[in-house]
Amino acid sequence: MSPIRIFLTLASIIITFAVLIHIMTNAFVTTSSDPTVSAFDLSRPRSPSDARAIKNPIPRSGDAISNGKALYEGKGNCFVCHGMGGHGDGEAGVMLSPPPRNFTDIQFQRLRTDGELFWTIKYGIPDTAMFAFIPRHLTEEEAWMIIHYIRTLGQETP
Repeated sequence: MSPIRIFLTLASIIITFAVLIHIMTNAFVTTSSDPTVSAFDLSRPRSPSDARAIKNPIPRSGDAISNGKALYEGKGNCFVCHGMGGHGDGEAGVMLSPPPRNFTDIQFQRLRTDGELFWTIKYGIPDTAMFAFIPRHLTEEEAWMIIHYIRTLGQETP
């Protein structure tokens, strides 16, 4: 077989796979107009109502926030799905349905309490890729510090 024929064969195989991946991605990855995604809107809490009342026992401080950032970007692996900036655009997150929460969304920050965020980190969210992180990956104290950091991601800029 000539080198040109080998090249053309390989190129056609690659193009075929690229087209198939594109078609499958469009068929299975949801968009914001997808009813599955809209079912995971902000108006529907993911935690029981008593979680709203749980207060963060770690005082908010620069140290707590910087420790939370280090945990978010390190041991907690939050950035993998939620992205380094918290936009829900992490490398793994772009493939998930429903997509990971965008922590920079000010409406989300206003609607959800620290207790609800803690409950989500501790128990996960059914029917999503968010699994329970406590105690397998994080301690409760570490989760509370991550929440302090997450709160900085949704601050309005003047």
